[in-house]
Amino acid sequence: MRRQSRFFIVILTICSIALCSSCSSSRYAGQSLSALADRIWLFSQDHPDGFTLAIPSMTEPAVGISVAYAETQNSHSRRQLRKVVRHALKHDGIVGGWFNSDDSLYYFDSTRLFPEDSLIPALRFAKQNGQYSVFILSKGETISVE
Repeated sequence: MRRQSRFFIVILTICSIALCSSCSSSRYAGQSLSALADRIWLFSQDHPDGFTLAIPSMTEPAVGISVAYAETQNSHSRRQLRKVVRHALKHDGIVGGWFNSDDSLYYFDSTRLFPEDSLIPALRFAKQNGQYSVFILSKGETISVE
């Protein structure tokens, strides 16, 4: 009997963890995802020179090497930002953005953040994702992939 109780408690614990994890990831679906995208859209308006933002905490990491994912390239509109946020939440939870004065478009990307002592892996990832450069947050410096 005692063995069955332990087994039942273990199963109950596993199910509870799975249920809580499911609830927390689903809160970003639908309206919540739109709300996050709205917050990031507004944030971008106050940061025309660009930003790197950890979501959902809405904090800007001060260190790291920022590299955009290819899947979210050429995302400019509020509607496309939702796709970027969805991708970021499934991956690293980081969104980057910057204003391109040549075409007057604000570019949004789901971004991977590498430690600053990992330049070679960051450049390799950038090349695999069709990026021209990586951005070192602490220095405000862009490094060309080539």
